[in-house]
Amino acid sequence: MKQTAPLDIATRFTTAWTSHDLEKAASYVAEDVVFDGPMQQSTGKEPYLKGLTKLSQDVTGIRMIAAFGDDRQALLMYDLMTKSSGALSCAKHLTVSDGKIHSDKLTFDSKKLGSGKPKANGS
Repeated sequence: MKQTAPLDIATRFTTAWTSHDLEKAASYVAEDVVFDGPMQQSTGKEPYLKGLTKLSQDVTGIRMIAAFGDDRQALLMYDLMTKSSGALSCAKHLTVSDGKIHSDKLTFDSKKLGSGKPKANGS
């Protein structure tokens, strides 16, 4: 049986959690997942999903900009639509093996969080 490509896992996972299907999203996550983001770092599925659950409560949608992958990793760039901060441009690098996400490195402009709109320079 052929393994699902990391890019497919990454996009299915992202679609699931941004549409508030955390149970489905959790099915793509390895027990030993390592997360590295601007606001949090964690190791293990439970703390990772706890952070994701909290974030998902603020999410209203997603607009995928680009997605690339190979046999072990995926890179996604998307605008995450939020209630509190509007659109957050995000880039996420995921490593996948055996159909599960083992690492997630997220980057976005954390200064925009809670602002409702982008701040002007010097604000």
